[in-house]
Amino acid sequence: MADPVDARDARTDDGPVVDVVPLIENQRIGRFWLLLFAVSWAVTFLDGFDLQIISFAGRYIQESFALTNTQLGTLGTVGVVGTLLGGIVLGYLGDRVGRKPAILCSTVGFGVFMLLFAVAQGYAQLVVLRFATGVFLGGALPLVWAVVTEFAPVRLRSTSVVITMIGYSLGSASGGPVSNLLIPRFGWESVFIAGGVASLLAAVPVVLFLPESVKFLAQKDLHQHRIAAILRRAVPAAELPEGARFVVGTAGRARAPFRPADLFRGGRLALITPLVWLAYTCSSAIVFYLAFWGPILNERIGFSVSAAATLAAWTAVAGAAGQLLIGRFIDHRGAGTIAWMPLLAVPCLMLIGLVPLNAATYVAVIILAHVFVIGGHGGIISICGIFYRPAIRANGAGWATSVAKFGAMLGPWLAGFVMDHGLDARGTFFVFGFFPVAMVVLLVVLGRIQKGLPAGADGSLRAPEPAVR
Repeated sequence: MADPVDARDARTDDGPVVDVVPLIENQRIGRFWLLLFAVSWAVTFLDGFDLQIISFAGRYIQESFALTNTQLGTLGTVGVVGTLLGGIVLGYLGDRVGRKPAILCSTVGFGVFMLLFAVAQGYAQLVVLRFATGVFLGGALPLVWAVVTEFAPVRLRSTSVVITMIGYSLGSASGGPVSNLLIPRFGWESVFIAGGVASLLAAVPVVLFLPESVKFLAQKDLHQHRIAAILRRAVPAAELPEGARFVVGTAGRARAPFRPADLFRGGRLALITPLVWLAYTCSSAIVFYLAFWGPILNERIGFSVSAAATLAAWTAVAGAAGQLLIGRFIDHRGAGTIAWMPLLAVPCLMLIGLVPLNAATYVAVIILAHVFVIGGHGGIISICGIFYRPAIRANGAGWATSVAKFGAMLGPWLAGFVMDHGLDARGTFFVFGFFPVAMVVLLVVLGRIQKGLPAGADGSLRAPEPAVR
C-alpha cells in the first residue's frame, strides 16, 4: 500500500495552509485521470468535428445555395474569425469564473449553433451562424488545455495535452467517413445536425464529471470548500487537514484582473510569448491550408470525391499519431524537441510540390507530411499555456490560439491566391514548405530559453525541490 501524501505544509492563525503543487506533482495516474481524459476527449473530438466538417460539406453547400468560390471561401474563413474572438473572450471567462463553466458554455454554444446552421435559409444566415459557431469552438480547446495542464505533474504536462489533442485530430478525421455516410442519403444538413446533437449530449459529462482546476481555485482563493473534495478524487492518499486553506506555492491570492500585458511581464515572458505566438501562427497557416484545401487538392490531383475525403480522414489520423509520438519527448527535453517535426515536414512538402508522383507515392508522402505537420502543431499547442501562472493560464492559451488564427486565415487564402496566379495544386505544397523552416528557428530558440528556467517555474522542465520537514 502506498504511503499517504502529507499535505500539511504550514499553519496560520486561521488554520493550516496546504500547498496544492506538491500534491499534483506526486499524484499517481489512475481512475481520476482516465475520467478527465474521457471528458476532455469528448469535448475536443466534437470541437474538431464541428470545425472541420465545413470542408467536407462545402461542395454540397455551394451547390445548394448556388455560392461562388469566393463566397464558399468566405464561409470557411468567417468560422476561423469567430474562433479568434472566442479564444480571447472565453479564455477571459475561464480565468474569471472557472474552467468548467466556461467549457460548458463553449460546448453548449457550438452545439446550438451547429443545429441552427443546418436550418439556415440563405447565405447571410450561413455566414452569421458559422461565425457564431466559431466563437464557441475557439474557446473550447484552450480551456481544456488549461484544465489538463493544471492537473498534470511536470513529467506528464505536455503529454497530457497532446493526448487530449488526439481527440481533436480524430474528430477532424471523422468528418470524411461521416460525410460520405450521411450526406448522400440525408443531405448536407445531416452532418451539422449530428454534430450539434452530439455536442449538446457532451455537455452532460462535462457537468457531471469534469473537475474544476484546483490550482485555479487556490490561486484565485475561490470556493475553498470544493478544493479538498477534488483533491481527494485526484490524490486519494493525501492527508488533508480539516479547515485548511489551499494555496499555490508562495503565490498566495491572485485577485488582480487579467491584462494582456501580463503575458509579457518579466524578462522571460517578454521573449517567450512572441516566440510561441509566431511559431503557433506559422503552424496554423500550414495546418489550416491542409485542412481546408486537403479534400479539394486530392480531387484536383486525380482522386474521386469519396476517395479524396477518405484520404483526408486518414491524413488526420496520421497527424494524431504524430502528436502522440512527440508528446513524451517534450516533457523530458523541452520545446526545442518539437523542431524536429517541422524540419522533417519540409522535404515531404517540397517533394510533393516539385516532383510528379504516382498515386501510391503521393498517398505515402502526404500521410507522412501530416505526421510531421500535425505532430508539430500538437507539440506547439501543448506548450502554449504552460509558461503562465495558473491565474492567467487560460488567457495565455486563449490569446496564443487567437493570435495563431491569423495564420489559420492566411493559409487557406494564400493557397487560393497562388492557384489563381498560376500555380497548380501541387505547387501550393512547395509554397507552404517555407513555413516549417521558420518554425524550426523559433522553436530552437524557445527550447534554449525553457532549459534555462529555474526548477518549479511555470514551464520549467524540472519539478520544484521537495520541502525539508
